[in-house]
Amino acid sequence: MAGKAFIGLATAVVAVSVALSGCGGNEPTSFNDEVEHNFVSSCVDSAKNSATPASESDAQRICGCMYNELKQRMTFEEFKAADESLRQGEQMSADLAATLQAAATACA
Repeated sequence: MAGKAFIGLATAVVAVSVALSGCGGNEPTSFNDEVEHNFVSSCVDSAKNSATPASESDAQRICGCMYNELKQRMTFEEFKAADESLRQGEQMSADLAATLQAAATACA
C-alpha cells in the first residue's frame, strides 16, 4: 500500500482507535494492549476495505508497524488530542501530517 494511501488510513484509524478503546469502561490514559488491539483491528479492517485493498497479512504487518511508529513518535496525550481533533472534523495539523508521513514511510 502506498505511503499516501496509508496516511489517509492512519488518519481514520487514529480517529477511531482511542474512542473504541474506551468501550470497555474507562478511557485509556496510556498506550496499552487494548489501544493497540483496537488500532490494529480498525486499521486492518480499513486497509482491507480501501479503494486499493491490502491482503490480511500485509494489513496486519503494516498496521502493527504503524502503531509502533506512532507510539514512538507521539505521546499518548498527542495521540488522544489527534483523535479528538479528527473526530470533530478539524483539519489535520502539519505536525500530525508529518508524523503520519514519517510512520507510513517507515512501514511501507
